[in-house]
Amino acid sequence: MNLPLFKQQVALCILMLSAIAQVQAEQGCPYPSAIRYIDGHFRTVDKQLLWQSPKVDSRDFIDLFIGAIFMPGSGQEREDGYMDKCLYRSGSGNLVAMRPALGDLVTNMSLTSTSHWEPGEAPFEQQVFLCRDSQPDNCAFRVNGR
Repeated sequence: MNLPLFKQQVALCILMLSAIAQVQAEQGCPYPSAIRYIDGHFRTVDKQLLWQSPKVDSRDFIDLFIGAIFMPGSGQEREDGYMDKCLYRSGSGNLVAMRPALGDLVTNMSLTSTSHWEPGEAPFEQQVFLCRDSQPDNCAFRVNGR
């Protein structure tokens, strides 16, 4: 057995496994087709996160993904913040905000190295990152501590 070749193969396997684990930790906003109206809310489970809207008045469907808002932990840091909401348009034209129901599972989230997130400002001079892309996967973030 050629020991240097074996070491290279093991190193390559470890590198591939770490890349796969990193991809699994990343996620984006849920796709509109995965979101269902259940008991007065829009809900879905995407990569082990439950996403839910506030209560809505009537049965409807999610038609279009609009974008997302990420709240940094401090200043314009892309680390240690949280995904505030993913925004959609319903079939009747209403704006729908879906938020992750984190429970005790997650302490914080970070933005991935995507160019789709841009610095912005929310009311009360709160710094945020905005993603204005039509593809939910492009508004990617990482759940820390998973």
